[in-house]
Amino acid sequence: MSEALALQSAWPYHLSRSIRIAAPPEAIFNHIDDIHNTGWHMEKSSMPLMGSRMSVETLSTNHTGLGATYRWTGRVLSMPLDFTETVISWVKNKERVWRTIGEPKIIIMGNYEMAFFIKKAKGGSELTIEISYELPRAFFGKLLGLLLADWYSNWCLTNMTSDAKAALEKTG
Repeated sequence: MSEALALQSAWPYHLSRSIRIAAPPEAIFNHIDDIHNTGWHMEKSSMPLMGSRMSVETLSTNHTGLGATYRWTGRVLSMPLDFTETVISWVKNKERVWRTIGEPKIIIMGNYEMAFFIKKAKGGSELTIEISYELPRAFFGKLLGLLLADWYSNWCLTNMTSDAKAALEKTG
């Protein structure tokens, strides 16, 4: 079973986005392995965050690699967001898998797992970024999640892939 299928089968909801980038796998990996490059769309004010933004801090001594741990905090519509992620698989120049740990305070999602995979392709490389998640346990969160989690996840994946392409190809 491929990594992508293993990720998909472990969670009730799954989305994936792939893009070709005219850059070698090493350059893509070095760029997107930086949490500020993969998460910068959450660090700026945006409509999906209702004009809010989040802050990230590295909790581990290592900023990348297996065991790297990050905490995201912020507020959306006066509701606190607070969740921690840790890297559970890391293969240099090929993949990173990370997931929430503990009880995440996220309005429209419960725990989630994300991954990126990079492989050589004609004219450069193919980058695939995936998210698999569960809905929150509380009724209101579950209802909001059914309405908004796929839309928000698509927004994140689209930003992550297109931002990587723009940065690495200098197209944006």
